[in-house]
Amino acid sequence: MVSLVINRVLVGCNYTRGCPGGRWHVAAKSTAVSNTAPRLLALVIAAVMMACLQLGAAQAANAAPDIDPLLLSVDEVRVIAGNADLAAAAPVDRPGGQHQYDAQYPSQCHGVYNQDVAFSGGYSQFRSVSYPGPANRTVTQAVAVYPTSADARAALTRLGKALNACSELGVPGMAITAQVLDRATFAVCEAQCSTLYRATGPVLIGVDAAQFGDSDRIATAVLQQITGRAKAA
Repeated sequence: MVSLVINRVLVGCNYTRGCPGGRWHVAAKSTAVSNTAPRLLALVIAAVMMACLQLGAAQAANAAPDIDPLLLSVDEVRVIAGNADLAAAAPVDRPGGQHQYDAQYPSQCHGVYNQDVAFSGGYSQFRSVSYPGPANRTVTQAVAVYPTSADARAALTRLGKALNACSELGVPGMAITAQVLDRATFAVCEAQCSTLYRATGPVLIGVDAAQFGDSDRIATAVLQQITGRAKAA
């Protein structure tokens, strides 16, 4: 686009229909042209520089964040949980699922235990990691980057509607409630509200803390830290 603009400005007089008065008119006024050309060139350069700056700003605004630094390390989560026994694990780049249970529950509930349903398609990057500990204690983080903020918010809305419908069905063995915490965050609650989802920019975040006495506090603290990193990315 930029090179096309330059060509149209520079060659408009010589290679299209000529300037007003004809091509020879330009030659006859060579002194005027020589005085005007530096100013014209300066204007062209300024326009090109402005276009480049605007393009660079637009690309920076639309650039997807680097996803790996968004996740907390096991040491960071150990500090938050107050539990040094959580084990390190490597992140995965595809959401998992427990689809052996799908036949037991309505489709609206599948996002409760299937990560690949909670994080439906359309994202460009995905990472998840779980840090397990004794007595089935686990902290799980999941992050998906979508093309736009609207796409991330739409994914959150779809998931929220499905889980809210699941909670209203009163399914045996699936005693959950879905709570909207703010415009960008909702929680899935059982004994505690310890499964949280949030959309921030093009990023959809999911955090789950299980089998801790203060699972809700742990999940909230992890979510807040990931949110801060996503906003700073």
